[in-house]
Amino acid sequence: TFVAGLGAFCMKFLAQPILRRFGFRRVLVVNALISAVFLLAPATFTPQTPWLWMMILLFLGGLSRSLQFTSINAVGYSDVPAEQLSSATSFSSVLQQLSGSIGITVSAFGLETMQVLQDKGPLSLEYFPAVFAGIALLSLLSVIPFARLSPTAGASLLGHGREPAKTGP
Repeated sequence: TFVAGLGAFCMKFLAQPILRRFGFRRVLVVNALISAVFLLAPATFTPQTPWLWMMILLFLGGLSRSLQFTSINAVGYSDVPAEQLSSATSFSSVLQQLSGSIGITVSAFGLETMQVLQDKGPLSLEYFPAVFAGIALLSLLSVIPFARLSPTAGASLLGHGREPAKTGP
């Protein structure tokens, strides 16, 4: 998992130029598809899979997930008035923790379901591909709300369009 974290770190330097060039909506839609592919990739791993190939896929997955999280977090705050940023940040932090917990729960439930359906006793490597496929499919559903974003969503953050309205004196 270290290489996925390294990919996420590297994306922090690349996200802004990518978002400036393509905009939030396009990045979120296309990258949701790319991220889903990289969530599915571990389903192909076997004990015979070369470790270098696994590291490359995990690194690229870290890049794509980091771009997605960075984009979501930025555009999510783009229209929040300054006086509500503190509350919005706290709320967002709670939602991120909750989302992580739900993701772990769904994954564990998927493994448990595969174990019951296969009726094979202890946890087995053969249960994981279907769970990775399910997670990738759930991730693909995010394309729907991202596609509904305005083409100019977050434009003020990227230096495009007009500046956000100022409130107060």
